[in-house]
Amino acid sequence: MWMKSVFQFGFFLSISYGQETSDATTLDMDQFAWLTPLFGNISEQCEQDSILYRDQLISIIPKGRADPTPGIPPALQMFDANGRLPMEGFLSDSIDIGPLDLCQILNLDSCSLPNAIRYVTLKLPIGFTSNPGSYEECLSTTELETRYCTVKLKGPDIGIGGGLPTRPGGRNFIPNLENYSQLLQKIDLFRRSKNLSPQLPALNLLDPQNFNKTLELISEALDIDEEMENLQEQILLLFVSVYSAIGQPQIGMCFPKSCSAEDINENYKVLTANSFNPIEITLNGTTFQIPLTSNLTIETTAKICFTNENRSGVPDKMPLVNILFYAVFALIGVFTIAGTLYDLLQPHLSKDKKETSFFLKIVLCFSAYTNGKRLLSTTAAGSDHLGCLNGMRFISMTWVVLGHSFTSSLAARNIGTILPLFTGGAGMAFEAVLNALPSVDTFFLMSGILTAFILFKELDKCGYDGTKHTITFIMYYVHRYLRLTLPYVLIMGVVISVLPYTFYGPGWATVVRAGEDCKTNGWAHLLYIHTLLKSTADQNNNTCMIVTWYLVDDMVFHWFSPLIIYPMFFAYKKTKRHLYGLAWWSFATLCFTFCVFYIAYTTHQPPSTATNVPGLETNYTYHVSFYFAPWTRYQAYLVGILLGYILHHTRGKTVTIDEKVNILMWQVAFLGAFGVVYGLYNVRASQEMTLFAATMYNTFQRLAWNGALAWVIFSCAKGYGGMVNDFLSWSAFAPLARLTFCTYLIHMEIIKMFEASVLSSFPNDFSMWTQVWYFLGTLLISLTVAFVFAVVFESPSVRVEKLVVESLLSSIVSGKSKSTLNGQTLTLKAPLQA
Repeated sequence: MWMKSVFQFGFFLSISYGQETSDATTLDMDQFAWLTPLFGNISEQCEQDSILYRDQLISIIPKGRADPTPGIPPALQMFDANGRLPMEGFLSDSIDIGPLDLCQILNLDSCSLPNAIRYVTLKLPIGFTSNPGSYEECLSTTELETRYCTVKLKGPDIGIGGGLPTRPGGRNFIPNLENYSQLLQKIDLFRRSKNLSPQLPALNLLDPQNFNKTLELISEALDIDEEMENLQEQILLLFVSVYSAIGQPQIGMCFPKSCSAEDINENYKVLTANSFNPIEITLNGTTFQIPLTSNLTIETTAKICFTNENRSGVPDKMPLVNILFYAVFALIGVFTIAGTLYDLLQPHLSKDKKETSFFLKIVLCFSAYTNGKRLLSTTAAGSDHLGCLNGMRFISMTWVVLGHSFTSSLAARNIGTILPLFTGGAGMAFEAVLNALPSVDTFFLMSGILTAFILFKELDKCGYDGTKHTITFIMYYVHRYLRLTLPYVLIMGVVISVLPYTFYGPGWATVVRAGEDCKTNGWAHLLYIHTLLKSTADQNNNTCMIVTWYLVDDMVFHWFSPLIIYPMFFAYKKTKRHLYGLAWWSFATLCFTFCVFYIAYTTHQPPSTATNVPGLETNYTYHVSFYFAPWTRYQAYLVGILLGYILHHTRGKTVTIDEKVNILMWQVAFLGAFGVVYGLYNVRASQEMTLFAATMYNTFQRLAWNGALAWVIFSCAKGYGGMVNDFLSWSAFAPLARLTFCTYLIHMEIIKMFEASVLSSFPNDFSMWTQVWYFLGTLLISLTVAFVFAVVFESPSVRVEKLVVESLLSSIVSGKSKSTLNGQTLTLKAPLQA
């Protein structure tokens, strides 16, 4: 029967070379089809090569000879390269599911099973479900040309949906906080969907004696000796169903190169054909059919199959867009070399004080020497510079990298060890990792502050001059778009045309897929609408630079914010009172706060994506994720606009704050921020929270967090920050802060490459120590790569944009007006940038 074959397959793969067999002819030849395609409508060449592989394996099985085959035969090397399931540690990582009603499982209308054996607890292995085998050994096989594929097992539907969102290749599912929370929800939903009863003896499928004893008791109670095998199949089917839905088992396998993914799937379709058929059981002369809601599937895809000639899985023909990016990079390289040499040699070339031509000014913008010196400078950018933002920017970026590097280390085999982390098992301190989500809101806050602080200043300079106001309004949008997009598109070009060709590995399809998605959906990224369109919003379908959802929200906020800022500016300009402007800001904040409340309450949103609360399974179905939606995050930006307004009107003025008030406000800020980050610990540990409480957290967490940080910034800016201001304004943070934009754009791609090439090549276990190493390594490598990108991409684009804009403005406005506008074109910057 097919279920036996599945488990025999695992043990068959565990045969080691040198095990003595009395007679190789006693082997069941059909069992070799689990190793290589032999059945179904497969290609003739695949069938021939598979037979050759099978026959070589049979020929090297020892028959008591004293002279075993010398060396390592290629067939044995292919066999040895296969991943094995079950693998070591399989028995150590299990959870209890149930009690389950066996009568419900067997679909019996009337059940005579006694409760002692009717309700059982299923002891299910949850981890150790992915074994990549040896990618290198498979593709290094001589004589026999090979193909390495990741083969996945999918069981019948058990009423809790399919498995977790899967990658295009490599790891068994995308390891992020939300997906682990979904895993807990699936387990809990499965438990609650069955007939619960007090604790009863466990049906331990990992213990043959326990399993057979339970079957005997059921057989005696139902008098179905003849259908014992069918009964065993149905219970094992339940096991495979839950096992595959939660763990999604997969192994790396080595096949003959001539066997395509279609040949492999066709072979396994034949082997699992019986899983399409209902199981029949006869009780008291009456035959009952137990239909299967789905079939058992063992399959692979062409994207997760690799050959020695193409280990990375990139297209055989170089795409035109890659060639275009190579040309652009070559041109940038030429300009960088020329600009650097001219910059270094310029003082020695001529003593004459001639004005440099426009073209040479463009070339000098690419000077690696000047750009690097500016990036590494520890001096402040100007008199209005908010020094504390440097430390806040870098620390927040480090926090983002910590959260993302932590999720990458979750792609481990000991899932049972990881799950307790999501139920408070690591203690309250670990909330700073699990609930690192406010780190992104910090950037929205800083973006709102800088946008408002600078725009209010520029509007003051415009006075009542309509032309200046028009130019200021246009430059508000043009500068921001160019400032973000120029380095963004160049780094996207690296993701498309460079990263897929740098290395290879069992999971490298994720890197190649990201580049392909950037080619397909890059236009939506460059319009900053890719998370808003239904066709590109799903990150399982669009894996291009997934962290750039932040840029969409930030750009939308920037587009929308003049509707908040201009009324505040003109209200004060007309009345010289702050009341009307603050009233308008309060009305806008109230509207967006109510929007968050309404969506969170009506869709049953949990307090965070990494928190599983039974009974709070969301019914949110809109294609724009609640986590990514701009309308649910605008509160942070609004707080920034308010602080920017306050800082503008107190610019250059001394603000007196009573010492007691200052201490009180610092305490309130600390408690508010602490509550947002650590306030969910008891919820995580108890798995209990009402819908109203979760809605209140979702509604006010961003106001509390960003309000707390706004006080820190204001206090530091006005001289009441003390040692906090000394630390955040530390000059060493200045160069690090200038790297945050490029670090943010590239760090997830570096994590993805490490997962796809290293972590997917061998089974690895999660531990806190490995997490520390992943984080530190990711941060250091990301900063190093970001520095290179900032020198050759970001800094030149900023300088070229400034030069071109100044040239264009000079032909429109007078020299005096031009100088007034230059500050704006230089200083309207996103908080991720220097």
